[in-house]
Amino acid sequence: MRRRLGFTLVELMLVIVLLGIMAISVTRYLEFGVGMYSQSTEVQHALQQGRFALERLSRELRQSAPSSIRITEDVANGVSCLEFVPVAQSGVYANLPLFPLRRDWMSVVSLDSAWSGQTGDRITVYPTDPSHIYQSSQLRTAILGTQNLDDGDSNVHTQQVRLAPQAGLAATFATESPQKRFYLLSQPVSYCRSGSQLYRYSNYGFQVAQPMPPAVTAELMAEGLSNLPTEPIFRYDSPVLTRNAVVHLFWRFSLTQQQPDLFFNHEVHLPNVP
Repeated sequence: MRRRLGFTLVELMLVIVLLGIMAISVTRYLEFGVGMYSQSTEVQHALQQGRFALERLSRELRQSAPSSIRITEDVANGVSCLEFVPVAQSGVYANLPLFPLRRDWMSVVSLDSAWSGQTGDRITVYPTDPSHIYQSSQLRTAILGTQNLDDGDSNVHTQQVRLAPQAGLAATFATESPQKRFYLLSQPVSYCRSGSQLYRYSNYGFQVAQPMPPAVTAELMAEGLSNLPTEPIFRYDSPVLTRNAVVHLFWRFSLTQQQPDLFFNHEVHLPNVP
């Protein structure tokens, strides 16, 4: 009689138990790998967006007009805004209507084919306070008129720039620049933290009071910010005799509970001088 070969019930149970242990081990190993990948992806995303926003803001700040920095915080609502005015073009003037003299033009010596001034743009001379830029009534900023004038010297690099009247009076400036420098201004730009997100605002015009934030469509620059109330996201140090103005950027990004917070601590030195 031929003997039949097979497995006993105990053997089958042992095999099932061993397979279950192996499956659990493999699953946990895969979960660990997936978790590590997810965490590294989160850190990489935070690094990329933080570096992008930091680099863009730093570049724009270095091209800002002197004394155009304004920072306002609303800690209760989690809003903090940094505002500045980019420089479209700078140069040297030759003849300036200095108070009490008023007239509708100023003579500049650095205009060329790249002149980008348009009617309604602002031109400033020796601004030493944000109000000198955002408030044209401070007699440090004038509005460009409709058309430049030829000064008749056959030199394409010198012209008379038309200035528009303000409050019914011809343009005038309160003081001259030590270097006879002027700045042609672009539209103001704001970077605002709202909650855990950082936005960029532009093309909203000059406003006497700093908008918190401007009432225009914003561009999302970064998310995940988690600065504490004692950690201002923006800080400004005014220029002194030994150094230029400095904008301090301190950004904290919170990741998952298993990851420590990510910090960006950066200083932007502003080279422009009045």
